[in-house]
Amino acid sequence: MTIRRAGTAAFAWVMGFLLWHVVWALTGLSMPDPGHHHGSARVAVQVFMALVWVMTAVGVLTPLAMMRGWRWFPSRLQLAACWAGCALLGLRGGTGVVDDVVRWLDVLPKGLSGLTTAEVYGTSHPSGWAVTAGAFTDILFVAGGVVFGLAARSLHRPAHAAYRPGLAE
Repeated sequence: MTIRRAGTAAFAWVMGFLLWHVVWALTGLSMPDPGHHHGSARVAVQVFMALVWVMTAVGVLTPLAMMRGWRWFPSRLQLAACWAGCALLGLRGGTGVVDDVVRWLDVLPKGLSGLTTAEVYGTSHPSGWAVTAGAFTDILFVAGGVVFGLAARSLHRPAHAAYRPGLAE
């Protein structure tokens, strides 16, 4: 896969992921809100949200740099960002999928997270939409891990290859 195509695929995933958050918000599903917490828990949620914004910015800029060959965004930084995205998204999605499956199969009633269905969804009888949206979100994270892993692989070039860092193919 060429660097430009890998960047385009990663950018498409990021845009789809952001659109999914709009759908999530418009349908009334809850998102982390620092206002619902106090003390150190509130600070933790605020720090988490700030990190998510930084990761989102990097997640948008990295594919754009790959697509456009931006020299100011070094290829090594692109590579690091892609591998970090692959690891974080893949782990988040994979553990979410496994957590849901073991809870659903009643293998571990509290899943991997140690949370009951009521603790995860805020009710012991979540709506079909909430369960579907949660499962889709986990799968979307896995897909993001795969896409950013492929993007990282596209950035790897043998030392003898005629590749100029920072330039997209």
